[in-house]
Amino acid sequence: MCRHDFKEGIKLNETIWIFGYGSYIPLYRIKKEEYIKVWGYFSGSIKEKSVIGYDEDVVTMAVEASSNALKNAGIDKDELSLIAVGSTSPPYSVKSIASEIAMALGVPLDISLLDFKESEKAGSTAFATGIDIIKSKGGYGLIIGSDSPLSSPSENLEHVQSAAAGALIIGKGEDGLAKIEGHKSSNVEHIADRFRKAGSKKVQDLDISSYSRYAYNNSIKNAAKAVMKELELDYDSFDIFYVQGHDTRQPTRVFREVDNNRIYTDIINKIGDSGASNMLLGLIGILHYKFSKYDRVLCLSYGSGAGSDAYSIIINKKQKQVANIPTINKYLERKEYISYDKYIKFKELIELT
Repeated sequence: MCRHDFKEGIKLNETIWIFGYGSYIPLYRIKKEEYIKVWGYFSGSIKEKSVIGYDEDVVTMAVEASSNALKNAGIDKDELSLIAVGSTSPPYSVKSIASEIAMALGVPLDISLLDFKESEKAGSTAFATGIDIIKSKGGYGLIIGSDSPLSSPSENLEHVQSAAAGALIIGKGEDGLAKIEGHKSSNVEHIADRFRKAGSKKVQDLDISSYSRYAYNNSIKNAAKAVMKELELDYDSFDIFYVQGHDTRQPTRVFREVDNNRIYTDIINKIGDSGASNMLLGLIGILHYKFSKYDRVLCLSYGSGAGSDAYSIIINKKQKQVANIPTINKYLERKEYISYDKYIKFKELIELT
């Protein structure tokens, strides 16, 4: 058996596949040089980041990404049995984002609707939960990560916070775009170093780098080891890695034993840290750009205080391009740069009277 064969003992009719994906990235971008002009420095290793427009929010972004995913997968909305969405910046404290997306898409009324808001890995939590539900329930699941996290301009983490949405269509069957070979989760005992208090819109950071690094590295490595143990794999079994991070440096610091060329950071470099959509967009980027049949991908999410999820995924084929449906490449190319003063107005980081 070659290293890319499916693990023995897994029945195809019990396997969950990715049948389609879609994304949405806002038009606006801000370069790191704009921060340097104002603050004298830029905290983060990225080129630029995406900025949510004044007339957008996580729901509108999620609807766009979901609509693209459905059309790309060739799945009728009536075939959906689940919508699971993750976001740390929902427009409502008490209201379902999933229900808003369901109404916008016009899906059946008898499907399961799930919202996750616990941390920046909320999109991954939606993915893991959706996999388990679809295994038992059947039908197709729409998995979404959509986010636009907010922090005070004086917080270093604000420099890399961006906005975007990613969506996957998953289900049982055969011959999808990629096979989800297995997934596991892990955590370490620590309090969240990044958090948002009740009633506040802004994420805060303890800014203790050694503490943050310990929690991040150990959570991710433990999740990776757990899924490799279950599938009897090792680091050499994987062709490409995606590790959710705030910038391009974090992922490469976790796996010293892995060549940096195998760790995919292009999406983070081009749009920044999109929070709950970070890992899903990383996976979409790999499926779109790094496609090679039978490549095995290790995707790892991270949420402060919430641990890490690890997914072993085997690529099967490339998604066919549907006419008039924007690809992630089109969204990345479509951009308009803005100044820092316009940026803080869009993000409502200052009070306007």
